Amino acid sequence: MSDEERARYLQHRAEIEEEAKRRKEQLIATFMKKKIKREEAFGRLNVAKINQNWHQILRKAKCKEMKEDVEHMRKWIDRIVNHKNKTIAKLMEELEQAEEQYLNNFQSHSKHIDEIIASTSVYRETEIRV
Repeated sequence: MSDEERARYLQHRAEIEEEAKRRKEQLIATFMKKKIKREEAFGRLNVAKINQNWHQILRKAKCKEMKEDVEHMRKWIDRIVNHKNKTIAKLMEELEQAEEQYLNNFQSHSKHIDEIIASTSVYRETEIRV
């Protein structure tokens, strides 16, 4: 083989190796792009799962907090209702006492009026006789 043929052979061999290297790099690049797309899809799926689980955790925590708030409010309302019921009972008792006092005063007043009418009648009868 002459130097020129050898140079062409080496040149041709270098071109074949360069082409093989380029194809290999292209295959690797394609493989990596597919792998990245796949990983991104898995990443989105995992983020969605994590968000869903996180929302469930937040809902459970909020439900617990709201149940505690409702229980606290129920106890507070029970205390208020009990206080109001006691106040109503006290006012009803005072009203009954006031009605009883009114009836006693009315009876006493009626009795006094009757006595005044009777004494006035007696006084007139005695004056008429005199």
